[in-house]
Amino acid sequence: MEQGNLWMNEHSLLIIGALTVLVIILLMLLISYKKQVNQLQAKYDFFLKGEEGNIDQVLTKTLVELEKSQKELETLKEKHNQLREQVKGCIQNVKLVRYDAFDAMGGELSYSLLLEDEEKNGLMMTSIYGRDESRSYAKLIKKGKAQTPLAEEEKKLL
Repeated sequence: MEQGNLWMNEHSLLIIGALTVLVIILLMLLISYKKQVNQLQAKYDFFLKGEEGNIDQVLTKTLVELEKSQKELETLKEKHNQLREQVKGCIQNVKLVRYDAFDAMGGELSYSLLLEDEEKNGLMMTSIYGRDESRSYAKLIKKGKAQTPLAEEEKKLL
């Protein structure tokens, strides 16, 4: 036993140094674990969002809300598709070109107006203005093609 005491007295600085290094290592590990615990606590608090209770209740509530949102989304998709079908036949494309039908005329008083739906079906209305008279024409358009011959200005609209 005396030899142990003697050895400890001789090497006390070495023992104290080793224990100090060990304490420093343990403090570093403690700080590292504290950071990890704080990160986990922040995630836990994020999931709970300030509500009392446990994570199971919060997750269950979130899943119920998610399922409700998915059902609402499906309903909105169906409504969107219904509206899309309804709008297909409505006028969606309107183009107008103004021009001088006769060389002696100015002011671009003649015009052609194109009204089409999504499938390029519609109507082209043309008004040709002259000094002595004015004429109007309406021509049917099917799939982007006229059923009757078109003037150059009318062809530009298609």
